[in-house]
Amino acid sequence: MMIKRLKSISLALGMMACLAAPATSQAALSNGFSSILFNPAISNNTDLFTVYRAPNIARGGWNAGFYLDWARNPIEVGAPPGVRQAGIVDNSITGNFYGTYGITDWLSVGVDIPVIFWNDVNPVVAYGNPAVFVDNTFTTFDPQTNLGDIRIEFKFRLRDNEDRLLGIALIPFVYLPSGPSSVFAGNGGLSGGALVVIDFNIHERVKLALNLGFRANGKVDLNNVKFGNQLLVSLGISIKIIERLSFIAEGQMDPILRDFFDNEVQVPAEARGGFRIKLTDNFNLNVGGGAGLTIGIKSPDWRAFLGLNYNWAPAPCPACEAPPEVEARKITIDQMVHFAFDRAVIRPQSYPILDDVASIIKSNLNSISNVLIEGHTDSIGSDNYNMRLSERRANSVRNYLTNKQVPAGILDTAGFGESRPIATNTTAEGRAKNRRVEFKVNSK
Repeated sequence: MMIKRLKSISLALGMMACLAAPATSQAALSNGFSSILFNPAISNNTDLFTVYRAPNIARGGWNAGFYLDWARNPIEVGAPPGVRQAGIVDNSITGNFYGTYGITDWLSVGVDIPVIFWNDVNPVVAYGNPAVFVDNTFTTFDPQTNLGDIRIEFKFRLRDNEDRLLGIALIPFVYLPSGPSSVFAGNGGLSGGALVVIDFNIHERVKLALNLGFRANGKVDLNNVKFGNQLLVSLGISIKIIERLSFIAEGQMDPILRDFFDNEVQVPAEARGGFRIKLTDNFNLNVGGGAGLTIGIKSPDWRAFLGLNYNWAPAPCPACEAPPEVEARKITIDQMVHFAFDRAVIRPQSYPILDDVASIIKSNLNSISNVLIEGHTDSIGSDNYNMRLSERRANSVRNYLTNKQVPAGILDTAGFGESRPIATNTTAEGRAKNRRVEFKVNSK
């Protein structure tokens, strides 16, 4: 499996390299660069806004959504630097429409299509003599709508952190030259690169991710700005406030490697913050804003954004897995009830098996006096913490069953933490088996 995965990664990287290679040769066709700095993390289930995490879309699952983003003054002329002289792009309202599909549990492919609905650009300032515009004598242009550069990416999950602290993923990507560079809607040529994702499960309610990467762009010299290849650095943290509300903070810096850090204008950087609201099990609403940290190109005075995301995971194959069975004193299930790492949140892939359990209980109410729902965990974490986690997971299952019209009066819960393992805790496979829910039945 690992050899096959490495071959797939090598093939994808090779394809991306071939697509990105013309970036330098296309430099003569580039007379500008894209003003877009906000690029959604399209393979996440909106854990963060633009910073990627390691978990991937489930095999056969998909993730889709859009962001509406308003950036104020992302590109302007300053003389001296930092003192506004004239605007090049005063306002940019962009819609990012995206979708991702899970090819396997560790590989997904996604596409992001940016549409700039309002592009308040003044090319005369950009390409004329800036000195002419000190007295505001420049010609104005009507705002326009443009397609931006379409992004295609592959995401390879190299290390899963569902049951451990650290996760790693690799994301090669390519940008197609679909946006006109003359009005700063695109880079004017093919560009591409890759991101390395380092993801930390710090706590049940706290997730932290670091993205490091490189993007190859064509060389452009414009108004003393030397645009070209970029280093990509971003950091994001998600803090769960309540069950359906999380606070998200991000920082991003994409310095241009030509004259590295010699000119602040060539170091776009931005900070963002906002909230993720879980509307349903599948729908999430994202809302937030940000501001530029430098006077770099693409760094706006401020930014506001709103996004809606839908994610879906396929149900387990009924023909591949045995249905629940009622024995003398328990309901046995061959499948594992999946929970999010270190959390009491049931994953959608386990809904069908719990639906079957609910049906069995309801069809046997005449003979069942009560059902004890037992929660069990692996050995990661302290004994006391695992005991509380197992209790919360058992209660989550109870709440799910009562929502399926199982009488609440016949359902009891108990948490046993890590005290009753059924497999070794020294391997990931064994720990997965120990993170389980069992149903004990008492007859009338």
